[in-house]
This record gives sequence, C-alpha cells and structure tokens, in this order.
Amino acid sequence: MLFNSLTFLVFHLVLVGLYWALRRQMFRQVLLLFGSVVFYGWYYWPALILLGISMVVNYGFSRWINSAGCSSKGKVLAAAVVANLASLGWFKYSAFIGENIVEMMKALGFSVTSPQYSEWLPLGISFFTFQVIAYLVDLSRGKVKCEKNFLVFGVFKCFYAQLVAGPIVRANELIPQIKTQRRFRVGDFYLGLYFIIGGLTLKVFIADTLAQFVDYGFEDPSRIEVVTAWLTVYGFAVQILCDFWGYSTIAIGVGLMYGIRLPLNFDLPYQASSLREFWHRWHITLSQWLRDYLYIPLGGNRKHRNRNLFLTMLLGGLWHGASWNFIIWGGGHGAWLIAERMLPDRFAKIPGIKFLKWLLLFNGVCLLWVFFRAPDFGAAMSYFEALLVPPFTMQDSPPDLLIIMLVAFVGVSLVFGKSFTDRRFLQWGLGRQILSCVLFLFLILAFAGSRLDFIYFVF
Repeated sequence: MLFNSLTFLVFHLVLVGLYWALRRQMFRQVLLLFGSVVFYGWYYWPALILLGISMVVNYGFSRWINSAGCSSKGKVLAAAVVANLASLGWFKYSAFIGENIVEMMKALGFSVTSPQYSEWLPLGISFFTFQVIAYLVDLSRGKVKCEKNFLVFGVFKCFYAQLVAGPIVRANELIPQIKTQRRFRVGDFYLGLYFIIGGLTLKVFIADTLAQFVDYGFEDPSRIEVVTAWLTVYGFAVQILCDFWGYSTIAIGVGLMYGIRLPLNFDLPYQASSLREFWHRWHITLSQWLRDYLYIPLGGNRKHRNRNLFLTMLLGGLWHGASWNFIIWGGGHGAWLIAERMLPDRFAKIPGIKFLKWLLLFNGVCLLWVFFRAPDFGAAMSYFEALLVPPFTMQDSPPDLLIIMLVAFVGVSLVFGKSFTDRRFLQWGLGRQILSCVLFLFLILAFAGSRLDFIYFVF
C-alpha cells in the first residue's frame, strides 16, 4: 500500500479512529499488528510469509539471548545475526554474487551457463532486518529488556508507519510507546496530519514532478547537452531528498496520530559544509545504526579508524543495493570522509573556505549520486561523458521543462531554506497547523495524478 494513495489515507484514518475508540491497550496492539499485516500484504501478500517467519524466529532468538548465560550469550547473538543476514543476503545479494562468480569463471576460460535468479526483493527487508538486529544486539548488551509479550514484539517488528523504509527505530524508543496506555490528544492528531501532508507535498509535488526530467536524462545521456546533464544531476539530488524525506515525514505523521513519536530522519543535509556533517543530517537513523553496530564494533576510533570508516561506508553502500555502483558510491563516501580527517585544521581559517567547502561538497555528493541513479557501471560512465564531453544540440526536449524547472525552484528553496519541521513551525498554534494542512491539501489535490513508488522501496 503506497503512502501517496487515497487507499492508504482512507485505511490509515479508519485505523486511527478504531484505535482511539478501543479502551484496552491490548486491543489497540492487536489492531496495530493487524493493520500492519494488511498494509504490508497489500503490496504483495506472499511476502507476509517471510515477515511472519522473521517475526517468530527473532522473537525466539530474543528469548534465547535473554535466558542464555554470559558465556553463551555471544554465541546465540552471533547465530541470530547470521540468520538475519543470511535471509537478507539470499533475497538481495545471491543473484549479484552468482553473476560475478559466473563472469569470473568465464574470464578464466570456463564454459559456464548463467543460472536464472528471481528478481523479487521483499519490500523493506533491509530496514526491518537492521531494526531487529539492533534490538538483539542491545538486548545482549543489557541496554534493553527482553520483550516477552509476543504481541508487543510483533508491533515493534511490523509497525506500518516505518516498516518499509524507516526511520530505523531503536527498541528503547518504540516498545515503551507501544505498551503505554495513552489518551487522545488533538494537538498530536493535527501535528501528525501536518507531517503527513507535508511529506506528501515533498513526494508528489516536488519529487515525482522532477522524476520526469531526471528519468529523461538518465534513459539516454547521449541525447542531452551539457547544461541539461548537469541540471538532471542536480534534479536527482533534489528528487531523492524530497522522495525519501517525504516518506520519513509521512511515517512520523502516521506515528503521531497514534501518539507515537518516531525520530526525525533528515535535517537539511545539503546545507552541510562537510561530508561528516552531511551524514549527520542524511538518513540519520541509518547513519547512527552504522556507527553503533558496525563502525564501533570494528574498532571505531580506537585503532585502524580510517580502515573502519572506509569499511563502514563500503558496506553501507552495499546495503543500498546489490550492484558495483552502490559499492563505488559507498567507497567514494568512505574515501572522502578519510580525506576530510586528514585535512589540516589550519585550512578552516582561510577566508571564504566555508562557502568553498560547501560548494565542493554539494557538487561532489551530486556527482556520486550518478552511481546511485544509473542502472549499472557502464551507464554511469556514459552519463559522466555527457557531463564532460556532450553534444551541444538536443535531439528532442525533456517533458514539460518549464513546469519542472518551476518545481525545481520550489524544491531548491525548500532544500536550502528552512525545513517545515523546524521548531518554529512545530510551535505554531493549533489553528495555524490546521490552516497549513488545508493549504498543503490543495497542493496534493492539484498534483493527485502521482502514484510513483518511493525510491527507497527497492532497498
């Protein structure tokens, strides 16, 4: 079920109404679990089998870790992590690994027939796998208590607000809210509506409109000239931010309407003046996950910190997709972060250096997005050629360029201006929040033709 659909809005509002009509928290938890199952199964119901197996197996692992002695707790955790990563690896990386083995054997002179692989990727598997691994690791470290109520654990595992594309929520943030008996607060309800419609505006009004322009450029880079090629790269930078920021914002709004607070996932990342700051602002919950459950266990800053940082970003890139493009994208970010660490502090005192750093950072991040967007390495190289040595005539024109550039202007103003989740906006009175919701709703209705999937659905 897509957030940017009338079906979802009706489904969600009905569920919220039923939730607050119920008095006992257990019944509310049953409703949330049922609603999450319907939401997930609506997109492709056979995926519910995998989700159910993951829920039961990880609940069992959590109880096993909780009851294990100190000497065996680590072994049980290792088995649980391996089981989760094996499931993720099978569905997401088996074809990629198999194809590369076949190509390597062919290069060595062996006659090998490439096997057929299923292209089906369970929706949200990367997100709910990382979330449950964090819970199991925190449980083994004694940072959270074992949740023995299977119903509560199920809601934590499957809560539809953030099941498919995050934010990745820690157990100590979400489980207590699932268990707590809350009263309906009209302020939370309207604030949640504000977030939902704000997120839909980012997705439908900006991201989906820019998608026409971006898709046109990446489909065949040879037909675009240098200016259009660069505008397409910048367009994708705005598109992917507004698409994913929109999803995360809708998720926060959905949670708020139940009185559940989910963490912010974006904080105007293109305003950062260093790549380190960029990753503190972009996909914040994933950055924190990589830091706490990969970078620090590898050794963190204690020893081999540059190696640990590079490996973390390399694996973070691979998490996004089974492709050499994502490995290059992650490795590029890792190498850049290491270079930033090695830059002497005295450069920070040069007049105008902050603007120069921002300019280099923004353009560097945009160029790395080419690997993220292009379908394969060859296509990425073709696009870089269009950026550097393009023809200076266009064989045909991109669709609705005037409208798209107008939307791009709005998007850039939002990206480089103030966030609508800024504290000053959130402190508005109830009347202003309702008015803002109505205004945003008119924007949604004006662009109601969009039914594009969210970009991060494929991860």
